[in-house]
Amino acid sequence: MTGAISNDLSRFNQVFFEESAEHLTEMERILLELDPDSPQEDDLHAIFRAAHSIKGSAGIFGFTDMTVVTHDLESLLDRVRNHELTLSRTMIDAFLEAGDAIAMQLAGHRDGSAVDLSVIEEVCKKLGAFISETSDAAVDAGSGLNNVFSTLSDADAPSGVAAHSNSIAGYEIDFEPAEDTFKRGVRLENLFYELADLGELQVSAYIDFASPFSELDPEKCYTRWHLFLETAAGVNELRDIFEFVAEENELKIGVVSEAGAAEVSDNTAEPGQEHRGNGVMAVKEVCVPMDAQAPVPGRRAYDRNETAAGAYGRRAGESAEGSSIRVGVAKVDQLINQVGELVITQSMLSQIVSELDPVLFENIHRGLMQLERNTRDMQESIMSIRLVPISLVFSRFPRLVRDLSAKLGKLVELKTFGETTELDKGLIEKIADPLTHLVRNCLDHAIELPHVRTAEGKDATGTITMRAAQVGGRIVIDVADDGAGLNRDKILKKALERGLDVDDTMPDEEVWHLIFAPGFSTADTVTDISGRGVGMDVVQKNVHAMGGRIHVASEQGKGCKFTISLPLTLAILDGLSVAVGKEKFIIPLNSIVESLQPLADDIKMISGRRVVHVRGEYLPLLPLYEVFNLETSITKPEEGILVLIDAEGERGALMVDELIGEHQVVIKSLENNYRKVEGTAGATILGDGRVALILDVGGLLQAGKNAG
Repeated sequence: MTGAISNDLSRFNQVFFEESAEHLTEMERILLELDPDSPQEDDLHAIFRAAHSIKGSAGIFGFTDMTVVTHDLESLLDRVRNHELTLSRTMIDAFLEAGDAIAMQLAGHRDGSAVDLSVIEEVCKKLGAFISETSDAAVDAGSGLNNVFSTLSDADAPSGVAAHSNSIAGYEIDFEPAEDTFKRGVRLENLFYELADLGELQVSAYIDFASPFSELDPEKCYTRWHLFLETAAGVNELRDIFEFVAEENELKIGVVSEAGAAEVSDNTAEPGQEHRGNGVMAVKEVCVPMDAQAPVPGRRAYDRNETAAGAYGRRAGESAEGSSIRVGVAKVDQLINQVGELVITQSMLSQIVSELDPVLFENIHRGLMQLERNTRDMQESIMSIRLVPISLVFSRFPRLVRDLSAKLGKLVELKTFGETTELDKGLIEKIADPLTHLVRNCLDHAIELPHVRTAEGKDATGTITMRAAQVGGRIVIDVADDGAGLNRDKILKKALERGLDVDDTMPDEEVWHLIFAPGFSTADTVTDISGRGVGMDVVQKNVHAMGGRIHVASEQGKGCKFTISLPLTLAILDGLSVAVGKEKFIIPLNSIVESLQPLADDIKMISGRRVVHVRGEYLPLLPLYEVFNLETSITKPEEGILVLIDAEGERGALMVDELIGEHQVVIKSLENNYRKVEGTAGATILGDGRVALILDVGGLLQAGKNAG
């Protein structure tokens, strides 16, 4: 029976992995913001709940090794929130190390990566040392760990429990479950096993059912429970075990005795008693629903229709408003692809119907307009599913800055803005690595040591600012610092040593971009953080692979700013189709300022480049037939149409033969299906089945500037 349940739970492993990762992220966020001198009670409770949830879920899924650190972490947090221990910075460091250890164990189960048991043992010893500060007898975390690891091969082994303080109290617990308890998937026997892990437990059951036995409903709970527990645990720890099971009016806990050191044997038991961890559970009477399966030792209840977090879910009739479900990214991608095909089909129908008389075929035209509106609404709704806040990436950097600045002996403050800015999930996963390189670069190269900053009249604490915002149809992410800034002379000197084609007359922007050359580094020494000439070239490569661009601005002694511009999504966009010769192109609608037909006198030559004069401004002219080497009869600007474009402040004019119309197009990767084509961001399928290139207006403007 145990095996059947285990196999059933394995279907939800991914849910456990995701939820545990979220708990760890939230726990780390709170710890980094926590003021040890005046911690907020709500923050301490939130950290405890995160550790408690991971421990409980790990027990459910049989990942018993993960309950070792979480139990010690839970015990220490319980003493802190009960004011038995004073929070300190070293304690917060230990909490963060515990989170890292749990994350390592989680990765071991999820990805099969190696788990260093010595790290786990060291973390347990650190946590145990803090606990022992107020205990009569020190906690032997190491021996408790060995006891747990010796049983990990047993699928039914109880979760690891470190030794408690010898201050034993007696508790009377009256528990009257709701009638629908079993329907909600609660397994009471497993709850009792968890209580027994804390000490010596006696359980008595009282059945309130006067009708004939044949009328008993096996899905209803008719039993009241009276329990007596001798344990070193506190009242809050007991209540936490019942957290997902009982309402306040269903549970009463009273302290009936406080004795000295009470020894609990884990080697012998009276007949009829069953060992559970370090405690003994004496079962006097047990009421189990008739359809209940055999208990799984050391595991809480689990309903096959719910995830771990909802194992003791809402009662019947409770509102489901605000609830959510987890859907695999592959399923969302499949749905987006299907909507993309629907958009293409709708575009094909529109082209066919456009040739029909709107008077004779009024109903068809009206129906197609309704289909277009519905398709657009559906596309926007589905695209919003894939958009996630960039805070998922930003949240990992406070810990990085904290640890690395301490290692470098620097004082650094991280400020983040625009965390709610949403970005395509596919881009979120890919942007993390480039941002990590940039932040590490700021810490190692840019921010000066405190005494250097003070000598230069700066605040001893440096600042790194990360900012995200949506600008048109793109996401712009800034990583800025108030450090020393880039050293132009040093960069040029290194470039000459490497044989790069540079000279002193190069504009600053071109000099700054030299740092992206493969193997380029201005570091005087190689460390485990930087100096090997790898990192910045990876940043540029990864950003370009996402259809993005990176810009560098720097001022000597003031700081440096890296700006990354990415497309909002990689799936669907609104665009204007244009014709050049026999080819069609799509210009992203959010990049278009206006279109016009110039006069011959408006076209000028400045510094060897053709420009167009528009209301007092001279804009670079980019004939698309020249860019893509196409044949066309329209080669004079005054004979064609100019589409004025703007890409993050850079403006220019694209010369085309004619404008065709606005379309909602599905972006297809040109690189995956063919090869990279400069000046394009992908391709799409038009209503007539032809392929049209989607223009990367920023890339075109940059290429035109470099050519000039």
